Amino acid sequence: MTASPSRLLVGTLLGLTLGALSACATSEATGSFDHSAWDRLLNDTIRDGVVDYAALSKRYSELQGYLDALAKAPFESLPREEKLATGINAYNAQCIAGVLKQGKIKSVRDVWMFFKRTRFVLGGKELSLDNLEHDILRKMGEPRIHFALVCASKSCPKLASKAYTASTLEEDLAARTREFLSDKTRNYLDRERRVLHLSSLFKWFKSDFQANAASVLDFVKPYLPEADRRFLEAEKVKINFLDYDWSLNGTF
Repeated sequence: MTASPSRLLVGTLLGLTLGALSACATSEATGSFDHSAWDRLLNDTIRDGVVDYAALSKRYSELQGYLDALAKAPFESLPREEKLATGINAYNAQCIAGVLKQGKIKSVRDVWMFFKRTRFVLGGKELSLDNLEHDILRKMGEPRIHFALVCASKSCPKLASKAYTASTLEEDLAARTREFLSDKTRNYLDRERRVLHLSSLFKWFKSDFQANAASVLDFVKPYLPEADRRFLEAEKVKINFLDYDWSLNGTF
């Protein structure tokens, strides 16, 4: 007996529904959250850290779908690594959404109190970008978040072209830190003058880095290129903090 088209449709919808419920159950059982939608958007619209805001604008419904899922995520009950990964992804996605809502701006500094007034719901709780960064993520004791959080500006770390996940968080944070410190537009060593020029991030969040190392210099050494690390171990240097470029980290 051949099934009717209507029965086939009902069966297909039932299969999809059961699949979705199964995925949700798996997520709850493992304490994980699905970041695949955000991963796809990043992979398609980020090239070497440059954000294609025009492309993201055309796919805003996909971005909004991910943000809606984050709003309902069991954020507070997630395991630490999963909570960190989810918080970083949420910050970066909400920052991009905040820019898109403003239109074709040249800098987040053009928007009054952008980081306080960009508000959203994460795990059922209303937050701002500032709340998420300073009141939640920084208090989790992982200073390398500062090389993963991207505030939509050129002097920020480059936005990764993939989502963060708990399973690869350690290696990804280490890679982002090394990448940031080896980028001579953001940090560089002047051997002749014995000056280590560092991003202002190291000045603003000095307490975070020194909570994990004796000094900012001690924190950065393991992540620097080998030649720079050897020089710093042999010579005394002065640290200079570079001006921050708040120009938008992408194009419309």
